[in-house]
Amino acid sequence: MTSISSKPTVAVVGGGIVGLSAALQLQRDGYDVTVIERDTPMQACSAGNAGYLSEANIFPPASPDMLWQMPQLMLAKDGPLVIRPSYALQMLPWGQRALAVLKPQSMSRITGTLAAMTRLAYASMSELAAQAGASGLLSRDGGLVAFKTQVALDKKCAALGTWNEHGLPARRLSAAEIAELEPALAPDIVGGLLFQNSGRCSNPQGLGLRYAEHLAAHGGRVVCDEVRAVRQQEAGLVSVQGRHRTRHYGRVVVCGGYWSGALLQPFFRHVPLVSERGYHLMLPRSGLSLTRPVVFGEPHFAATPMDEGLRLAGTAEFARWDAPPAWQRAHMLLPLASQYLRGLNGEEAKPWMGIRPSLPDGLPAIGTVPGAPTIHYAFGHAHNGLTLSAVTARCVSALVRGTLPPVDLSPMSLERFN
Repeated sequence: MTSISSKPTVAVVGGGIVGLSAALQLQRDGYDVTVIERDTPMQACSAGNAGYLSEANIFPPASPDMLWQMPQLMLAKDGPLVIRPSYALQMLPWGQRALAVLKPQSMSRITGTLAAMTRLAYASMSELAAQAGASGLLSRDGGLVAFKTQVALDKKCAALGTWNEHGLPARRLSAAEIAELEPALAPDIVGGLLFQNSGRCSNPQGLGLRYAEHLAAHGGRVVCDEVRAVRQQEAGLVSVQGRHRTRHYGRVVVCGGYWSGALLQPFFRHVPLVSERGYHLMLPRSGLSLTRPVVFGEPHFAATPMDEGLRLAGTAEFARWDAPPAWQRAHMLLPLASQYLRGLNGEEAKPWMGIRPSLPDGLPAIGTVPGAPTIHYAFGHAHNGLTLSAVTARCVSALVRGTLPPVDLSPMSLERFN
């Protein structure tokens, strides 16, 4: 065995917010946990998260008109969503699957599953954060979506019934109500939506690092190694082959974000995971104050007050994970945000880019490998990684312990693509 312990051993592959949340939950539930991370914890996608614990993201990512927008998306450089031409062929099967789920029955299943996860998300995160002494990084003052055109506002409000039916309270706000909540917003805002139970994490990277510190302080380990393969052994153990050495554990949970697909490819015919790169611009001296996250409805990105300043984030770029960053996608956020926020100061702005692991139906992948009952997985959360991290951890722990999970996991099994 990798370690001498009376507790059952579990390795969590991946030191992002999903992996560290799962590790902390498993340790809490009585397991001897090792996190194996190719870099240092919280250096990848989770580090630059927008920090918005949104209750709005319960719909599939594609829309019926996406197919006709493909040429425009490949040529655009500054839209909220772009597809690099060099990645277009790799995106085609993903896009076909994304459009295939737009049937009413499929959309209802996806929305219901994401809503069930989202309803439990903030309370689950609050418990983990309290355990790690990080409660001060979380707040729950709601989230705004602000619009400058009545057409866009009306279109968004058409989904109000769906959110409320799923127990995610949201309501329409007038221009005056928005101005009262966030005086820094421009005077030409026509209205918006308030998601009353949405929350905020003021330092996503700091939250994950607190988890890692708590894990280590209570007997867990964080190992730096690049995992190359995971294999079920005849003796009932799981071997984890790294670049530096092979280790053995009672169970393994693959939470490696975008790199999870390659590790699970031997077990599944299809793991349709793509690289959806997100950019943010950190404004340490923004010159204004927001109380809560604000999404700008037309350009589709958010401004979130953080410990370090104001973070502008939320666009999507489908491109190879190792393609050179298109830093203009981060810097374009400043002039766009200036149209919504009066007196915004962009001095000392710091750009960032990370890779979201995205699956075509918008659901994460959470489950157990068929024929390998001691190998589990949790990845592919796209824009919902931070929001759903702690409730995902509860699901993972239930899989490992063989108990009933807090939500039905069958819609999130990778077998849905096979």
